[in-house]
Amino acid sequence: MYLSSISNRSLILSLLILASGRLCTAANVEYFSDNGYGNPVSTLQHPASEHYKGVTYVAYSGPHEDPYIAAYDHTAGKWTGPVHAGVNPMGKAPDQVDPGELDNHGRPALIVDRQGYIHLIFGGHGGEAKFGQNDFGTPGKGRQTHIVTKKPGDISAWETLENISPFGTYSQWVKMSNGDLYLFYRHGSHRSDWVYQKSVDDGRTFEHEVSVIKHKSAAGSLIVHDSWYAWFDQGKGNTITASYVYHPCANPGHNAQRNNTYYMLMDCRDGSWTNVQGAKLKMPVTKESADSLTLIQATGKEKSNHGSCHVDAEGNPHIFFRFPGQIRYYRWDGKAWQKASAIGADYSKGSDGDFIVDSPLTVRALLTQNHDGKAEVNWWKTTDGGLNWTKGATLFTMPEVGFQATVLARNAHPDAEMLICAKDPKQEHLYHHMFLVGEKGAISRPTDEASHLGDRLETIKAMPKAHTKAEAKRRKKAGLEDDDT
Repeated sequence: MYLSSISNRSLILSLLILASGRLCTAANVEYFSDNGYGNPVSTLQHPASEHYKGVTYVAYSGPHEDPYIAAYDHTAGKWTGPVHAGVNPMGKAPDQVDPGELDNHGRPALIVDRQGYIHLIFGGHGGEAKFGQNDFGTPGKGRQTHIVTKKPGDISAWETLENISPFGTYSQWVKMSNGDLYLFYRHGSHRSDWVYQKSVDDGRTFEHEVSVIKHKSAAGSLIVHDSWYAWFDQGKGNTITASYVYHPCANPGHNAQRNNTYYMLMDCRDGSWTNVQGAKLKMPVTKESADSLTLIQATGKEKSNHGSCHVDAEGNPHIFFRFPGQIRYYRWDGKAWQKASAIGADYSKGSDGDFIVDSPLTVRALLTQNHDGKAEVNWWKTTDGGLNWTKGATLFTMPEVGFQATVLARNAHPDAEMLICAKDPKQEHLYHHMFLVGEKGAISRPTDEASHLGDRLETIKAMPKAHTKAEAKRRKKAGLEDDDT
């Protein structure tokens, strides 16, 4: 009788422990925040995350399209934030339900300097004319803004540094091995140069703008203007790579067309640029010189769009460009550009992401993709220089949503490789869950800690409904949408 009682008590205790464990699991969610807003992240504004001294910092657009930042301590297994870091001048209040009312260009780009201070650039779509003369293009909206934490590694307090041009959009950080910071961006709206500003003192001061890709009226046309979309990153040693596409910007009749694929390289020792064969380039590059010296492929009427570029140990570039329905991989083999190959034809819809070059022939790509009604974060690998690609592990998946990707986190921890956003097409608002994904899936968080919307959903219920798909298509055709879509 006594033994039976002990057995019963043991069984009850075991069930309680098991139930408790289930409750703890149920109390966690895979997202770290629910207040991603609009199109919170992109691979064009980069990087959006960095791992530094055991902590991964992530930045995205939250309510009002303002920059928000969160931090995950890998040792403690604990999230901090998200913190409202600054104010985007292009945000509208109350938060809209119509995606056509958003600008999206002001997404934050994040970098950690040598001293551990965290920097964000955000808020610009070319800058307004009231800020003065734009010597490299045409003004647009917003103001490119630079903020930095008041203490190293502490995301709770920020200050603004008035040390960069306000006429920026598509802000991109490049941090060199010696700690020098380069800030690349388009200096205005569509019809503007791509430039950079350099800092040798951890972003406290910046040198004047240097133009690298030139806008101008297109040869032989009264309405088309030479415009560009570019992506910059550190190359081998003290070099910076640039991969880019051409945008024939028409007025009237503006459209979202992009053409061709291009590549060039900067030597940071003297600021000179060369093409892939090592021929010196006259800067800034024009459409004519780009076609003559830096062209990888003329795509004709087929639309091309930016991807990312990395180099192997020999300094040879490997590049992804996005085409309708697929990502294509290009590789310079030391003598010529290898014919482009598509990655995962059956997984191509919604593809975006980044990749790692392990050797001249071995490359691993981490991509967000849609497949069989699910959004997935998948590894792909080639060991023969891109001739064949094999699907590897799926790190994270959700049904009936779409994922938006960022590039791989700088110095990524294996548990926190990519910041992504999940977008549910059925919902009638523009708030989205944010995830930090790695080899073990998404880093979870207690439900109450991951909830940051408050009563915002109640506030927007009275807002007008979003445009119909037909109206959205009309706006897109008219060039009124986010121009990196």
